[in-house]
Amino acid sequence: MKYEYVLDTYALAELFDGTEKARIIRDLVNAGKCAISVIALAELSDKCAREQRNIEPLVTALQATVAIVSLSNEIAIAAGKVKNELRKVSKNISLADSIHFQTAQSSGAVFVTGDPDFKEIKKQKILLLE
Repeated sequence: MKYEYVLDTYALAELFDGTEKARIIRDLVNAGKCAISVIALAELSDKCAREQRNIEPLVTALQATVAIVSLSNEIAIAAGKVKNELRKVSKNISLADSIHFQTAQSSGAVFVTGDPDFKEIKKQKILLLE
């Protein structure tokens, strides 16, 4: 599946929580142009466990609408380096954030996030949900 956008967990949470920002994400997902890192599934599972929500319907919906990108050796290695570069701009960037970001970068896709930690990152291929 060819994709143009990689959603991070922040964007997925907005979508599943039905927030104001969800409309933008829903349009991208419905156009069939989105992917997520498999790491986003782990983070989403953690969110659902904390909120005592059943993750299975969410996973079923994701599998039907987005590409789920496995963590390759190349993405993993690059993400570690990217994290250190991104931390020069924003001290709160996590390794998971870097994996999502690198998943987008490695495919030339636009990284979609609402995470304010990315606000100061001056990359052309970031769609910051505000």
